[in-house]
Amino acid sequence: MEFVKGAEVFNAAGEKIGTVSRVVIDVKTRDVTDLVVERGGLFTDEKVVPIQLLDPVGGDRIILRESNQSVDDLPNYETTHYVPVDQKGAPYNNLETSYWYPPISFQTPSPGRMPAVPVELDTRSEPSIPEGRVAISEGAPVISADDKHVGDVEQVIMSSEGNSVTHFVIGKGFLLKKHKLVPAFWASSMDDDNKIRLSVDSSLFDRLPDYEPD
Repeated sequence: MEFVKGAEVFNAAGEKIGTVSRVVIDVKTRDVTDLVVERGGLFTDEKVVPIQLLDPVGGDRIILRESNQSVDDLPNYETTHYVPVDQKGAPYNNLETSYWYPPISFQTPSPGRMPAVPVELDTRSEPSIPEGRVAISEGAPVISADDKHVGDVEQVIMSSEGNSVTHFVIGKGFLLKKHKLVPAFWASSMDDDNKIRLSVDSSLFDRLPDYEPD
């Protein structure tokens, strides 16, 4: 299925619910995970629709599966929760693309939003660390997907609802140091040199908003 800006989206009853305005892609696989659907009428809004809600037998028409979930219940698209990507091509020609960028207060995924998946870190054994776990130390180098050193770990942010890591605070520079807040699921691995490797290129990392740590 090819997604085109302005393509009409229908519910299972055949009623038009809006048009496609942009897509959200997975930071690791580059697969489309969600469509952002703009709804007209008296009050225009944009809803994030998970790709799993699309009916695959719809052919060229974008049709939602029959579901108990109302479109009104889907989350609104918030620009602060996504990072634009300079990426075009099938199946999302002529569409703005974004990566899901969860805010620091993010806890539980809402319907339609990409959940924060666990960091896929390589395991290594040390005398004081149980097998299958890793130690992330302050100052650990962070390497982008295009093999550039983009900064070092300064803080590890945990979920208030559990012990899972949600974000890394990455510092870059010396006298005028800048900080970036990186979602944990953007990390692809940690190697034996205690380097965290990201799934995104340095150009995208540089476009992240600056962050002021506490």
